[in-house]
Amino acid sequence: MTNKNKSVGIILLNKTADGLAAILQIRAKWNTEKNSSESWPGACQVTVHGKLEAGEDFMGALLREIKEELGEEILPAIRALIDAGKIKELIHKNTSEQEIVTYGAIIEEKFLKILMSKPKNQSFGGFRIISRNEIEKIVNLQTFDKKIGVTDKNIIAMFPDEKEAVWIAFEKLDI
Repeated sequence: MTNKNKSVGIILLNKTADGLAAILQIRAKWNTEKNSSESWPGACQVTVHGKLEAGEDFMGALLREIKEELGEEILPAIRALIDAGKIKELIHKNTSEQEIVTYGAIIEEKFLKILMSKPKNQSFGGFRIISRNEIEKIVNLQTFDKKIGVTDKNIIAMFPDEKEAVWIAFEKLDI
């Protein structure tokens, strides 16, 4: 039996005057972990996503990925959400080849400001905030060239399973 690929992610939302807004991460041009070009640069993905390392459980991997991708200053807010039972499992796909868990949570405005102040660089493409009505505008990332990616800033392109996670986040967290 081969080792199953396992990954975890979280879609963070924020309450605005107009309702909930999802915080998507924009894929950069460079992948620091692989020390090579990133696939599908310019595309959007859930706020945080990554693979589990040996011996990690999903929540442990999620906290590590949040620290790596969003920064240590966000961890206390995420831990408080976990302790309060406010992080919800949105998707849990488990096949013979892979297991993917995507969580969702609503963060406070002050943490959104911290995220939005994070400077873009070669390995961090920034964030894009979308409302519920923009989900229908999301196009399938797989129709783009993997190396060129998404060059038009007006296009929101995501993998279908991540688009589904965004939709489910609005459905399950909009209470």
